[in-house]
Amino acid sequence: MKPYPRYFDWLRYICACLLYFYGMAKLSGHQLTVPAEMAQQPIGSLSGYWLTWYYYSYSHLYKDILGLTQVIGASLLLFRKSALLAAVMMTPVMANILLINIFYSISVGAECNSAFILGCMLLLLWHQRGVLFGVLWTSQTAESKSARRLHWIIRSVILVVVLAQVIVGTVLGHLMAH
Repeated sequence: MKPYPRYFDWLRYICACLLYFYGMAKLSGHQLTVPAEMAQQPIGSLSGYWLTWYYYSYSHLYKDILGLTQVIGASLLLFRKSALLAAVMMTPVMANILLINIFYSISVGAECNSAFILGCMLLLLWHQRGVLFGVLWTSQTAESKSARRLHWIIRSVILVVVLAQVIVGTVLGHLMAH
């Protein structure tokens, strides 16, 4: 196993601080909360930023789950033993947050912070790629020779059904539009 680079500790700590900040802001109602005066605005006049906050503030439970996920991820990052688990857990969360920040023009600061955290999570995953590859690929058992044909048929049927649904849906959508 590769030695653990010292700078990873600092990256983990910085990411933990940022995740605690964002997670606690959601849990305390300082993030993803729409002020009353903004809620009275016509929806067509709202920026991408406010549309996003309006949408995500609709469900308090979702906001709390997201905040709790960030706090748990931050807590796991504080320890080397649980940093890989944190990276596995937080990578899809941070990828989603980064995409929201970019495509809904949340703010440059939010984009930079989420990109930084995602980059650090990917760096932690890359450092442990051998372990992950072993767990997720090489230690997985394949189907037996006798079952391979059946599995190939099942996979093919699934793909044909999905493709047929997409094609039929597209054709019907175009016919209905005209």
